[in-house]
Amino acid sequence: MHGLADKSPDIVKFLTVMAICNTVVPICSANGAISYKAQSQDEEALVNAAARLHVVLLSKRGNVLEVKIFGSIQEYEVLDVLEFTSDRKRMSIVTRESGTRKLMLLSKGADEAIFPVLCSDQPTRVVADAVEFFSKLGLRTMCLAWKELNEDEYLNWSIKCKDASSSVIEREWKMAECCQLMETNLELLGVTAIEDKLQEGVPDTIETLRKAGINFWMLTGDKHTTAVQIALSCNFVLPEPAGQLLHVQGSTPEEIAISLERVLCTMHTLSTEAKDVAFVIDGWALEMALKHNYEAFTKLATSCRTAICCRVTPSQKAQMVELVKSWKFRTLAIGDGGNDVRMIQEAHVGVGISGREGLQAARASDFSIGKFRFLKRLILIHGRYSYNRTSFLAQYSIYKSLLICLIQILFSFVSGISGTSLFNTFSLMSYNVLYTSVPVMVNILDKDISESTVLQHPQILSYCQAERLLNPSTFAGWFGRSFLHATIVFLVTIHVYANEKSEVEELSIVALSGCIWLQAFVVAVETNSFTVLQQLAIWGNLVAFYVVNFIVSMVPWGGMYTIMFRICGQPCYWLTLLLITLLGMGPLLALKCFLFIYQPSAINILQQLEHSCLTTNSKFSSIESHLNKIDKDLENSNPAEANAGSVYEPLLGSSPSSSGRVSGLSSVNILQSNP
Repeated sequence: MHGLADKSPDIVKFLTVMAICNTVVPICSANGAISYKAQSQDEEALVNAAARLHVVLLSKRGNVLEVKIFGSIQEYEVLDVLEFTSDRKRMSIVTRESGTRKLMLLSKGADEAIFPVLCSDQPTRVVADAVEFFSKLGLRTMCLAWKELNEDEYLNWSIKCKDASSSVIEREWKMAECCQLMETNLELLGVTAIEDKLQEGVPDTIETLRKAGINFWMLTGDKHTTAVQIALSCNFVLPEPAGQLLHVQGSTPEEIAISLERVLCTMHTLSTEAKDVAFVIDGWALEMALKHNYEAFTKLATSCRTAICCRVTPSQKAQMVELVKSWKFRTLAIGDGGNDVRMIQEAHVGVGISGREGLQAARASDFSIGKFRFLKRLILIHGRYSYNRTSFLAQYSIYKSLLICLIQILFSFVSGISGTSLFNTFSLMSYNVLYTSVPVMVNILDKDISESTVLQHPQILSYCQAERLLNPSTFAGWFGRSFLHATIVFLVTIHVYANEKSEVEELSIVALSGCIWLQAFVVAVETNSFTVLQQLAIWGNLVAFYVVNFIVSMVPWGGMYTIMFRICGQPCYWLTLLLITLLGMGPLLALKCFLFIYQPSAINILQQLEHSCLTTNSKFSSIESHLNKIDKDLENSNPAEANAGSVYEPLLGSSPSSSGRVSGLSSVNILQSNP
């Protein structure tokens, strides 16, 4: 602060770099207040900080920046912008001061990107210690540097830069080479550090999703120390003694191999303890491990529920998602910045957070949310309900289609394989389009248990992860149900009307009526929570069946003239439908009641608790035992199937620091900037 009061030249340079080495656009309001719009909150935070320290970016007219430095107005002409890239990890501008006409190169970036391009006599040790100190506090750091240019040096470089920018072949490589030529022999000015704050509900969200059996990977561009501190602050990694963080590090492939072996041995030792084991690895070590020690890294990655990959580039993020997918895991990637787009697009499910970092991630994602804590409801509530409803819809569609087809097949044996259809064209079309589609359309309102119960017992998500509601065995059950119902409908109809002098159309209506009655009761039995719309859809559709067929029976040329009037007046018709319903639904209801009473699942127990209005403590131990049984079943199953089940699936998420920023929202929107 003494240097600031004395207007030290080094302090002025430091604040000037903070104010103008960016792509921020200042906006002046009618009352004279200045606000800033930036692609990155890092740049916005740095410009605001400089403004509070009396170096204010006033306006930007084309390439001319107007800056107020301790009360005096100074203009800078931006000649070139060396944009930030994930490989260089720094950003620079070439600017000319209007008064002195002095050319300067101003740079900012990560310490590992700035230190190698400094002059040999720079105080890197002092700044490195400061960076390490700030990182241990969980602060986001960035180093600032500059150098003065002469005209000839800049003109020669400018010609090379223009040639590289207009090149068609290897343009990016040539531009990177030009940037490397300019960014040398810099003078270190200092380091910035900005605190990030956790959003409300982030630790609780991570803890709840862990209970649901979801594994987490944090892919970040931050320093090792910063990433660990952020992970600890948001419950991503549990502190000792509840958790154990293992470090994979090294500068050569041999050192990394030794580190991997040591970590695997430590994990084997800790396997007997109830500890949450996690590992942390940086981008360089990760690249070497995948290249030279793939099997050891795979064993480590599949054994840990939590992983932190720091100092990784956007391409490495996408590579890690692809790698985990190759292990037969299902992945979800979440991020909020442009650096996360490739990762989000590579994952099975991409979630983008729309916030102050822009909409790039949200536009590239499958789902967009506003805050990280909304991920809990997205997965546990919407995701689980969607899985349940989709499972029922898919299997019910097969059931009702097989039901009508199997009746046709059985009728072909009676008709001598003549190819004659038992049902007319209108009945078949109405069966699929109207009679059986309306009841399941309102299935989107069905909830097996309430939202509060799901959030209170997130372990129940394991039923979805283990594919308990949609698998070959459940498909077989629905196929058996359709075969049973088709057999009952056909045999009862044929035997009841065997001695009746009935037309084929009348026999067709009786069989079709039996199918409609059965499917209405099947939907009713499989529905967990009834609403007015569901009641209207199920039973109103049954009434609509008769209304439509009565209207068609009034048409002389429709092929069904007077049929409904004749058969509905016969007691035999209604007794036949009653018999079909009893024979078809009786075994299913008996089996369902037996399982619900004597072999209840965790979902059944929670349903009983809700319906009886008891406290969850009374049967919580029973619920836990059922959930533990599910986990044991998955562990004892085939390894490939266990990998496919998301009880052990990673949830790939970019960390709060994936882009190496010092402020602003995180890549999973965990952190907010502290202006």
